[in-house]
Amino acid sequence: MGKSVASRFDNIAVERSMLLGVIVDDDQLTLELDFCLEPGHPDYEAPGSEEECCFHPGMIRFGGITTLNLERAHAEPGQRRFAIQEFTIEGTKFAMACDWGAIHLQARSIRVLTE
Repeated sequence: MGKSVASRFDNIAVERSMLLGVIVDDDQLTLELDFCLEPGHPDYEAPGSEEECCFHPGMIRFGGITTLNLERAHAEPGQRRFAIQEFTIEGTKFAMACDWGAIHLQARSIRVLTE
């Protein structure tokens, strides 16, 4: 049996993570992120004195999307990292608000990948 959706985010502080990119391809959406890892995550390393978090590259991939709504916000020219203000998953529904904009979707599967 697969992991619960919540357990896929064990030791990842998503709301302290940074969105790097959004990729839409056919019936899937991929969020490229710098995950903020918490102690207990296998890839966690103590952050340096100038860092607030142990950032680690990763992705969240939604497959079998049945509903998708993207609302782009105005971003500064050249901005490459976008702070996340809200992140929720309830069953097959996902919502996120961040400096990039808002994302609302419904999908059959979710994968959390750390590189």
